[in-house]
Amino acid sequence: MRHEQVAIHRRNRNLVLAAGWLLVLAGYFSYEAIVVAAGALVLNGYAWFLMRADKRLAKKKSWRIPEASLLLAAFLGGGPGALAGMLIHRHKTRHASFLFLVPLFCMLQIALVVWIGRQ
Repeated sequence: MRHEQVAIHRRNRNLVLAAGWLLVLAGYFSYEAIVVAAGALVLNGYAWFLMRADKRLAKKKSWRIPEASLLLAAFLGGGPGALAGMLIHRHKTRHASFLFLVPLFCMLQIALVVWIGRQ
């Protein structure tokens, strides 16, 4: 059962991340800031949702979302959403990898947005 859950989770994760990036890139190349913002909202909302869902699963002592998926969502554009999810839901706040990497991804993504905005 666990293998099936992981496979379903990975497929859904990849679809959401791909959809978010398609929106970001389509908006960037068509000079439509609202489409870029929609893509960023998808990526960050999904990262936040994963943190929330994993916290709820942890409370139920149920199957958990792999940590690699949480970090991947944060790395691929969902840094601010993952950081918000960590802080709001008090989830993964004792894991050194999350305490270091998620804020780092968040800062890098904000810096990238500022840099692109100045171009």
